[in-house]
Amino acid sequence: MKMRKGQTAMEYLMTYGWAILIIMVVLAVLFYLGVLNPPIPAQCTFPAGITCVTNKLSAGTAKLTLEIGQGTGKTIRVTGVQCTQNTTPEYIISTYVGYNPATNLTIASGSKAFIAKADGTGAISMVNCTDANGGSLGDMGIGTQYNGRIIVNYTETDSGMTRIAVGTYSVKFEA
Repeated sequence: MKMRKGQTAMEYLMTYGWAILIIMVVLAVLFYLGVLNPPIPAQCTFPAGITCVTNKLSAGTAKLTLEIGQGTGKTIRVTGVQCTQNTTPEYIISTYVGYNPATNLTIASGSKAFIAKADGTGAISMVNCTDANGGSLGDMGIGTQYNGRIIVNYTETDSGMTRIAVGTYSVKFEA
């Protein structure tokens, strides 16, 4: 009688042991293929009135290409842009890559324009995204995730009112 119980226990362990092993192998394969690690969607959002139309963060250089749509109801003149991981209010107010007065970019309401280009063509500024301390990101490879803020300084041309638009920027580096 005791022999029969031992045999039953052994058969139970062998049968379900193989099933558990197969489940572990399937989970390992799914994890390896990335099914269990879904990609994080790219995000480029600003407060009402400004939208991201085109954006790209270049691998190796961390140079930003950004085209914005402008729907504030007023014509604006972009006076500076910054891309950073620093989110403190002091940094946002005082630090940005300023355009030269001769190259300030005017955008009518309902229009769109590039405010930063990785190659610096035209009168557009080259903007490097930085870490939280304002330092270089180094050689970031293709597919590396970047989470930070884009700061756009602009002036309403009719009133002369200076404003700062802070957008959330979460993307992967591209070629």
